[in-house]
Amino acid sequence: MQNIHTLIDRNFAHPDYGRLLQHRDRINPNILHYSVQLNDWESLAWEPIHSGKEKDTGRLEIWQIDWHHFQVDQTQSHDRDRVNRSLHVSARDFHEKWQYELYRFNCEHWARLVSTGDCRCYQIAEFKKLERIPVLGIFIVGIAGTVTGVWEHNGYAQEVIERADVGICS
Repeated sequence: MQNIHTLIDRNFAHPDYGRLLQHRDRINPNILHYSVQLNDWESLAWEPIHSGKEKDTGRLEIWQIDWHHFQVDQTQSHDRDRVNRSLHVSARDFHEKWQYELYRFNCEHWARLVSTGDCRCYQIAEFKKLERIPVLGIFIVGIAGTVTGVWEHNGYAQEVIERADVGICS
C-alpha cells in the first residue's frame, strides 16, 4: 500500500473528504461496512489483515467506492482538520498495531471514531442476534461489559484519538 499519510494529505482538499460511508455486505445484507471517504473513488477502512476473521491484527485499507452500493451515512462529520488529524493518528497508532475485533473495534467503530469522534458500533445488537451471542456474550466480555455496552462503544480507541488531538491542538 502506498504511504497512508501521503494518501490522506493528498485528498485533504476534496469537498467530500472525511464523510462517513456505508455499504451492505453482499453475502449478508443485514450487515453494513463503514469507511471514511477520501475522494470520489476511494475511502479508507479498518479491517482484519486476514479476511473474514472476527479477531485479527487490524489494518487500514483503501476501498474503491462503488456508488451503486456505497451511500453516505447521515451522521454529521467533524470538520476536515479534525478528521485529517484522526486519520493520521490512526495510520500511526492503529495500522497493523491494533486488533480488529468484530465486537470491540470493527470498521464501524473506527470509521465513526475518525469521522465523528464517537467510537461506536450501532450494529452490535444485529451481530449478537446473528451469532446468538446474548448468552455467550457474558462469557466473552463479562457481566460488566454486557451491562455497560462495551461492545457498542470503544472508549480506549477514542481516548487514543482524543489524546493525540489535544496534543496537536495545544
